[in-house]
Amino acid sequence: MIEHRHLRYFLALADLLHYGRASAQVNVAQSSLSRQIADLESQLGCQLFVRTSRSVELTSAGLEFQRSAQLVMQAMDSAIRSTQAVARGEKGALRIAFTSMIAWSGLPKLIKSYADSAPGVNLELSELIPSALMKAVESGECDIGLTFEATVQPPYQYRELQRESLSIAVPADHRLAHQKVVTVKDLIDEPFILSPRETASALHDGIVQLCRQNGFEPRARMYTQLQGTIVNLVGEGLGVSIIPTAMSKSNPESVRFVRIDDAPELALGMVWNTTNSNPCLSAFIQSVDARIDET
Repeated sequence: MIEHRHLRYFLALADLLHYGRASAQVNVAQSSLSRQIADLESQLGCQLFVRTSRSVELTSAGLEFQRSAQLVMQAMDSAIRSTQAVARGEKGALRIAFTSMIAWSGLPKLIKSYADSAPGVNLELSELIPSALMKAVESGECDIGLTFEATVQPPYQYRELQRESLSIAVPADHRLAHQKVVTVKDLIDEPFILSPRETASALHDGIVQLCRQNGFEPRARMYTQLQGTIVNLVGEGLGVSIIPTAMSKSNPESVRFVRIDDAPELALGMVWNTTNSNPCLSAFIQSVDARIDET
């Protein structure tokens, strides 16, 4: 059977046409190189070199085998490099799910940083509501999720990446629209637009708890799943909301975002299955950790 070493030894000799220099290049004894070339010729059933006391030359068959062997070695080298790149997480695919609010936070910069460092990885991004995102991680439909704080059990892991303050969102013509700071008690009689708990439990519970700490239950006029939709509905004058401050970057003319005095912060982070063997996932987590350490 013709093996990798046969091709490597043959190509060294075909290139240098000198047994001594070729054996030194491939780091074997000259006698061993001669035996391997003779074994290769025996398996092929033809002579590859013409040897004289003063020179070594390729035969016509040797020239043809040189061309073919170079292609084989190039393909093998490419396969090795590609395989090693996949094993290091430098090549492949990574499926990232994120909640709509994440797009307005600082977390997309982490994705961009990873994408720049791993151009061989195909990023598949999906925007999902938090509850669907967790199911996607659990089912293996996505490799990692960027979302609000999540309480998980092994083999799943959640890691906080940043904290996000809360602001109130009111219509541009609202009585509070031009205030610099408000208290939650200022909203006691207002109709709220909220995310349902089954969609985003961390955000929903944080808002309800904040209102209760200020002596009232939020009066929900309507529920909707996406933070962007909440902002649009507020802009139509259908109610007010308490939302992550990052949503102010959406910059709608019909909505004003006002800071809440002593408002709690929500955690944003990533969640994944620790048994997921995708090397790109490990590389992404390492990239995020490195970026966080820099800041």
